[in-house]
Amino acid sequence: MDFLDSLKNIKKEMQTHTKNIKKEKKQNKQEKFLDKEIQEIFLKEEKLQDEFSEFIKNSDIKKI
Repeated sequence: MDFLDSLKNIKKEMQTHTKNIKKEKKQNKQEKFLDKEIQEIFLKEEKLQDEFSEFIKNSDIKKI
């Protein structure tokens, strides 16, 4: 019986290990997705800043 119990324990450990690996992969995918979104947001922000400064440069705005 001891042998069977040890096999069951090993099986449980392997199952938890694979679950952990799947969770890690899912988290990594989410992190990559978030990183990509953040990067896109910063690029949009830079573009808007550039466009606004270009607009200010070309417009006839007087300082108060």
